[in-house]
Amino acid sequence: MTDISIAIFDVDGVLLDSLDAHLQICRDEARRFGLSIKLPTIEEFQSLVAHGAVVSPMVEFFRAVGFPGQLAELANEHYRREFAQKYPVRPFPGVLDMLAEVAATGVGLGIATSNTRAIISSALGDAMRFFDARCIFTDDDSRRLTKAAALSECAHNYGAKPETTLYIGDQPRDFAAAQMAHVPFLGVSYGWGIEADETRFAVAKSPKEIAGYIRAYTQA
Repeated sequence: MTDISIAIFDVDGVLLDSLDAHLQICRDEARRFGLSIKLPTIEEFQSLVAHGAVVSPMVEFFRAVGFPGQLAELANEHYRREFAQKYPVRPFPGVLDMLAEVAATGVGLGIATSNTRAIISSALGDAMRFFDARCIFTDDDSRRLTKAAALSECAHNYGAKPETTLYIGDQPRDFAAAQMAHVPFLGVSYGWGIEADETRFAVAKSPKEIAGYIRAYTQA
């Protein structure tokens, strides 16, 4: 690929170590509704996602682990109200250093996520300063853009060509969104569902490797 002008990040599974917390709210919601379902382990869930399970936005996560239609919707409403306060999550080790390192190269930073602005802002805290305000697209954005549309809009807002826009994600559906937007893609193998031996695109095994990948495609 050519030099990178802007790097756009998915959040859960790329910046935030949040899978266990998402499974925990599923356990709690299942108990609240009296549902008798066997939730997957982290490893089982990652395998489901790697093999095509749809788990975002969050209502699809609830459905994927066994919540029936209306209960998935009700659980999702509770998730939006309660998750940030009751299920705190933290960035993966090395993420804050990676964001600072990438920002120092002059590459712009954006977000395209199926999570809400309140949840990601609560979890990332002061690290939100690294992201261009024109290039933050969340599930509760009033325009309700798809990820592919958000990637295109982000590139447009930043003044970047699609070929100089990089999307970093952790699910096969993130790769599909990048393809639809005609932007390069970098997967991460430490998140929700991309395997380390993936051959369709480059894969980073850690936040440090994300920074190294981006540095390799920035102008000296």
